[in-house]
Amino acid sequence: MSEYHGRTIVRHHLIPAALAASGSVLLLASTATAATPAWTVVHAANPAGAGLNAVSARTASDAWAVGQFQAPGDDAGSQMLTERWNGTSWQQVPTTNLNFEDERLLAVSASGANDAWAVGIQKSINAASRSTLAVHWDGAAWTIVPTPATVSGGRGVTLDGVADLSPTSAWAVGEGKDARPLAEHWDGSAWSVVPVPGPAAPAGTSFANAVLSSVSAVSPTDIWAVGTTTAIQAQTLAVVRFTLAEHWNGTAWSIVKTANTAEPTALNGVTAISATNAWAVGNGFSNVHDTSATNANQAVIEHWNGTAWSIVASPATVPQLASVSAASATDIWATGAAIDTSGSIPVDVTRTEHWNGTAWSVVASPNGSAGDTLLGGVSALPSGEAWAAGTAGSATTGGGAFVIHHTP
Repeated sequence: MSEYHGRTIVRHHLIPAALAASGSVLLLASTATAATPAWTVVHAANPAGAGLNAVSARTASDAWAVGQFQAPGDDAGSQMLTERWNGTSWQQVPTTNLNFEDERLLAVSASGANDAWAVGIQKSINAASRSTLAVHWDGAAWTIVPTPATVSGGRGVTLDGVADLSPTSAWAVGEGKDARPLAEHWDGSAWSVVPVPGPAAPAGTSFANAVLSSVSAVSPTDIWAVGTTTAIQAQTLAVVRFTLAEHWNGTAWSIVKTANTAEPTALNGVTAISATNAWAVGNGFSNVHDTSATNANQAVIEHWNGTAWSIVASPATVPQLASVSAASATDIWATGAAIDTSGSIPVDVTRTEHWNGTAWSVVASPNGSAGDTLLGGVSALPSGEAWAAGTAGSATTGGGAFVIHHTP
């Protein structure tokens, strides 16, 4: 998730895509503790096979949600899905469809009504190799804008997060074809790769890959990006993951030590409020070769105080957090998912968590009428409003766009 002066941009894959791909398994979460649900379902445009991965609310009457849907035709593949909130309803906005290509938008950010960016991935149907994808909204239409070809071509290539600061400045982050963290900058004319230091593998492991999953800007000279480093243990071949945070000071990106726990941990979202106040969320993993991890399948929350990152307690009822968005220092939302095993068939269910300036607490959130429901992103406004978007549906329906709204 990303944010710039209250404009939240959630970047991320839905939790199953992001976490299942890395071998994690969601566990049963107990019933949310909040007494009165503050979230309500709002109808979204829902073409066949739709799913939403991110949402960005700029004002009460201007918000974007992005994802993908199954385009008609045998060779159409999955097509970019963009939806816009006009203060009354969500409406689908047309995007370019590339034949023989699958496209997926994972993050969105807008600096104004006529300036928005969405980023993600594209690949030929049934191909493994992927390319970065960036599309721009100019007030009239979405247009694909070329990204540097030098970073595309690998299995893990992606742009997961974007922060639109102005028409002449935007940042996108993800992973390049070299399996290293990737940052790209828009200067008003073109996207260019900006060097990002790669994390070192811990002793006794070999480096596998590193990805930046989310980006958030306080200003053009104060930007945070967070993600995950993956390594392989030499003796057991266990896959281990470590939190990763990088900071832009206006001149260069640098790695900043996080409060990584002893167990494998990932960061999925970040929101920066000021130079002395930023939040990052994620989750712990359980390793196939290591069952001793005490934070496996538990939410991870870290706070930046201007000097260091530290762990902040999260309610045990939220095992996975995908994104975070701050309306203010005392009004922050994080969203994620859990698995409810109370029925005959386990299903994914939504989880929302709120920071009031003192502690995080679970707030009840609705789910779809049938099948799994997951939240991929959240976006909070200074007014106290918030949006969360994701996917709801069953194996029969093939999923569907899902949006919920919080009013103060």
